[in-house]
Amino acid sequence: MASSPHRPSTLIFDVDDTLYDVGNGFTAHRNGDAVAEFMVTHLMFPTRASALELRNEYFARYHSTVKALTAAEADGRLPEGAHFEAEQLAHWWATKLAFDRYITPDTDFVSDLAELQLQLVAFSNSPRQYCIRTLEALGLRQLFTDDRVFAVDDVMPSCKPEAAAFEKVLNAVGVLPESCVMIEDSMKNIRAAKALGMKTVLVSGLGSGDSSAGEATKAGDIPEIDDPSVDVCIPGCGQLRKALPGLWQNPPVFG
Repeated sequence: MASSPHRPSTLIFDVDDTLYDVGNGFTAHRNGDAVAEFMVTHLMFPTRASALELRNEYFARYHSTVKALTAAEADGRLPEGAHFEAEQLAHWWATKLAFDRYITPDTDFVSDLAELQLQLVAFSNSPRQYCIRTLEALGLRQLFTDDRVFAVDDVMPSCKPEAAAFEKVLNAVGVLPESCVMIEDSMKNIRAAKALGMKTVLVSGLGSGDSSAGEATKAGDIPEIDDPSVDVCIPGCGQLRKALPGLWQNPPVFG
């Protein structure tokens, strides 16, 4: 007997390296010179190299620059007298990053999302002001209402891939994980979402440009399309409709 179709109510999108391609240079820009300059300016690191060394060390553990620098301060690893404030980093990224140089709205994808009869949620390990600015640059801001944008600020002290972070978002939205589809580039986050009962879509990247700065290039997080936690794999979000046309049906169907 055939199983009944899965009927989702909610799509949860990661933002960085998911809604734009990891190889377009923006992540390398954000997690390289931009964050290093912030740490030299606001956290009194003597050099950009020393700043990036510490940021990358802690990011590998915590998967979020905000949580990484918060933990580094708690461990006494920031320069003497330095104090990290997440709002400062959010403002720095939102106002100083070269969004227009790296990000161009995919008008077809924007139109596709606008046609969906599903609830759209954005869930990022980045700070809120920056996350919203990125959605604006992608031409997607109007599709994600304020109460459906969740950043690391909203779930700290946890963050993805911790179950507590996902549960905060699910509770705020008022949905069960079984009714959600998680669209992500990070294997850690894909596995966490699947463990909670969500359907999953892995965004593996288009394979062009420099993707080395992305989280999904780190040990244990490289895309694995044959992993049992991956329901569907697409190279980029622009291929979502082709891969899962049932999401545009009425009622929507996953598969």
